[in-house]
Amino acid sequence: MNHLFPYIERTLLHPGVTINEQYEALDEVTQLGMAGLTVAPFWVKKFRRELGDTHPAILSTVIGYPFGYQRTEAKQTEIEWALKDGASEIEVVLNTSALFSPASVWLKIELAKLVSMVHAQEKFFTVILETSLLDQEQIRTVIKLATDAGADFLKNSTGVLPATFSLETALQFRQLVPQSVGVKIVADGATEEQLEELVKAGVERLALGHTF
Repeated sequence: MNHLFPYIERTLLHPGVTINEQYEALDEVTQLGMAGLTVAPFWVKKFRRELGDTHPAILSTVIGYPFGYQRTEAKQTEIEWALKDGASEIEVVLNTSALFSPASVWLKIELAKLVSMVHAQEKFFTVILETSLLDQEQIRTVIKLATDAGADFLKNSTGVLPATFSLETALQFRQLVPQSVGVKIVADGATEEQLEELVKAGVERLALGHTF
């Protein structure tokens, strides 16, 4: 399992997450050399203090979580505070509701604005898609939007909706995303062998909520 640790992001976004649970995940990240820690915006400032400014682990947080249908201005404010608090990566949830409506043209404008904010601070930008709600054409459309906007990573799920991990679906997502863009897969429920398959296929980050 050790060889997988550099790909794993411990992700703590469920509504009942406790401070002790987060400290346990922080210990795993620092002691096992994991890629990073993803926390709710409320916790970013605290865990930046815990990690310090020079630790190599990514400290990521979510914007517009969990469904992405906040106004762009609200997301901009969330990003501003997250960056001030010390986030080194921003994950923005795509507004799926807009995608399903004539307002879908606004998604391109929104992503361009948000990517610009994050990249101006030289931080990473991830777009989260709820792929279980989208058909293949919609997934391709959103991937192109996010890629054209300059996203660094695409993530296949928020982890909020009930879902069973599917290696086939995860691998298909990696194939659809251009190699120039990183891929994160929510991999709770995957076996060690399946995690290895994802890494071999070029998945850069494995988002896991469970402990080791």
